[in-house]
Amino acid sequence: MPLQAAIIDLDGTMVDTLGDFVVVLHHTLADLNCHPVEVARVSRAFIEQTVGKGTEDLLRKTLAHAWGLLDDDAEVLAQLPQALARYKHHYERLNGQNAQVYPGVATGLARLSELGVPLACLTNKPSAFAEQLLTLKGLRGYFRHVFGGDAFECKKPDPLPLLKTCEALGTEPARTLMVGDSSNDAQAARAAGCPVALVRYGYNHGHPIEEVPALVHVDSLEALDWPALSLAADSGT
Repeated sequence: MPLQAAIIDLDGTMVDTLGDFVVVLHHTLADLNCHPVEVARVSRAFIEQTVGKGTEDLLRKTLAHAWGLLDDDAEVLAQLPQALARYKHHYERLNGQNAQVYPGVATGLARLSELGVPLACLTNKPSAFAEQLLTLKGLRGYFRHVFGGDAFECKKPDPLPLLKTCEALGTEPARTLMVGDSSNDAQAARAAGCPVALVRYGYNHGHPIEEVPALVHVDSLEALDWPALSLAADSGT
């Protein structure tokens, strides 16, 4: 079969972590002495449209949104180091407490493992938090490698993390399936030369995921048909 391995995103693909982000960001803003009205502006809907490009990007946009400023405003940039420190403190202690594994994830991973498909998790979440979350949710054992947003010089949508993950797996990009939930994952996959499968749930920055071209769009990881995906990748469809 042409497909040799799969790289799977974490937030929005395997685990619904929006609840974690809401709680941690609200604690972070409170530590920065933000007014309750400013904290309330950082809603679940806002986070769903913002998350996906790394912690620093999320915090910068969150501070700007709470304060009604641009995300490159001097006040936002000045507060970013302190915000990052408080965010890491709260995330470490709250990671996974308000998150749920999506239906079909464990079954889908088990099926791929039974087929002997090497798996790697690639996320823009910091590596330590990704390892912690996967372990807490009972998913870590499925993966040969877990790489976070701090593992390489760049984050998705840059193709470098995918290329480096393929190197770690010992597979060719064209034969390594990227499974994600957003245009961020698809953009990185296309640039790296990897075929991509996208789940219909998740966090695609407020846009319908069906608008993003992919080898296949699925309702759950359980619906990933590896032999059919291999044939589709081989035919280029």
